[in-house]
Amino acid sequence: MSRLLTILLAALFTLSALADSDNAAVVPGAQYVLRNVATGSYLMKDGTTTKNEAEASNWRVVTNDTIHYDDAETLYIVYSDDTVMQLTNGGITGWKVSFSGKGNTTYVIPSTTTDRTFKFRYRYLTDTRYLNVEADAQGNERLTAARTPSAYNDWEFVPTSHPKDYRYRLMSMNRSGSNTKYTIAYLSHDVLGKEVWLSGWVAVPTASEGGACNADHLLFSTHYTMCKNSEVPSQTDPYDGFTFNLSRNKPVMIEPDYLGYGITKDREHPYCAPDIMAEESVDMLLTVHDLLRDMHAMDCSTGTYPTYGIGYSQGGAIILACQRYVENSPKLTEAQRNAINWVRTCAGAGPYCSLSTISQYYFQDNLSMPVAAPLLVMGMVAAYPDIFGDIKAEDYFSEAFNTAGIVDKVRSTDYTIDELNDAIKKACGTTMQSILSEEAKDVNSDLTQHLLKALGRSDLTRDWTPKADIWFFHNTDDDVVPYLNTMAAYKGLKDRCQGECAIYTTGVGMSHLAAAIDFMARMILGNYK
Repeated sequence: MSRLLTILLAALFTLSALADSDNAAVVPGAQYVLRNVATGSYLMKDGTTTKNEAEASNWRVVTNDTIHYDDAETLYIVYSDDTVMQLTNGGITGWKVSFSGKGNTTYVIPSTTTDRTFKFRYRYLTDTRYLNVEADAQGNERLTAARTPSAYNDWEFVPTSHPKDYRYRLMSMNRSGSNTKYTIAYLSHDVLGKEVWLSGWVAVPTASEGGACNADHLLFSTHYTMCKNSEVPSQTDPYDGFTFNLSRNKPVMIEPDYLGYGITKDREHPYCAPDIMAEESVDMLLTVHDLLRDMHAMDCSTGTYPTYGIGYSQGGAIILACQRYVENSPKLTEAQRNAINWVRTCAGAGPYCSLSTISQYYFQDNLSMPVAAPLLVMGMVAAYPDIFGDIKAEDYFSEAFNTAGIVDKVRSTDYTIDELNDAIKKACGTTMQSILSEEAKDVNSDLTQHLLKALGRSDLTRDWTPKADIWFFHNTDDDVVPYLNTMAAYKGLKDRCQGECAIYTTGVGMSHLAAAIDFMARMILGNYK
């Protein structure tokens, strides 16, 4: 009878944001108290009411759009901490109002009884009930599920004067059996160091639906190259999510979208800029610690739940950069490092040295993934404005490449890798010589020197001493990321690594993509642990 509600975005806006939208009733992610129109009482999450706004529950609206007073009925529910409001048909015992961690489909609909208010409605077959306050002659109140619309089941969303400090916003919540999957927004910083909300995906195994987490470790996964926004973790259950669904280990699994995707799809993506990507990704990891504490009674602060990192291709480089960031960045406190407790990195076929990657591209007759070249160039220009100044990404590409609008297609995040590869092939061919401008092909030109300087910043093979284990996986026949990357990283780090540094040859004879399946199969089977 109950339907699991998949709830969409949340964003924490200020009260001024409400004033900016004349007909907006509820701003996504803001915190409210719910006030009954007839009694003036506020709704508590234990199913009672109070006249004191300071005592009232802070309800967070979990939805991807502002709810307007004149909206048609919606499927959104109001939620606070791990408490979901429900109206339930109890059969012979009648309707009741309940509050729990379990999701029901409760409709939020504009009221026709009182202007600019809402009702909470639940329907079973032909029987419709509303969340209602019933008051007796002595002024005692109780919540009921009323059949008749009235001011007693009209509710106002009032911005709370006592907001709680949340570092994350819930974009969706899907509770099914013994696991809960979230998409969240979390606070981090962009390439200029300015605060920005980013997004990602989290999966939590639980002892019961919506209950305490029963995982004994965290699996932090950084995804491979994606160009279409609808493919990133917050938009769809990620491919890496199979590691959670099928894993014998049942970890808490965490996967960021990256800047330039998810809720920041209109921003430039700093592709293969490991210092930037690592900080943004680890910010999500730390934020999920808060979510696990708030939602699933899991305290990560003492390092009881170790972290394992996995990533393939672009994700392979990012996950190695995350280990470096966790172990070395002065932006983290020792308490945060201890809480993360990074144990091992499993990095598959990553461009750990982008400079060597693009250098090899120069001498290839054919690029099997031609979009990798412009992604590298555009990523460097986006990541390091201090190096490039007024230089634009388009300056690096041939006239045929630019005329075809490839850069705009990449920036739009509307196209898959295959679609972009086809567009490049059709426009100018699949060699660096056909993709680059004449000046960019000259290694001594000022334009190229700026690019080489930026690529040098992305080198993960030197200048740090790893503390945790590093396991490299790579296919010697890789047709996209040269095997030289892994050999250089392994040789550069193995003698300094204080943990185990090992290299495993996988997917011999396979393409880069086919070897990715081999790598993920190993992860699903729990080989990271």
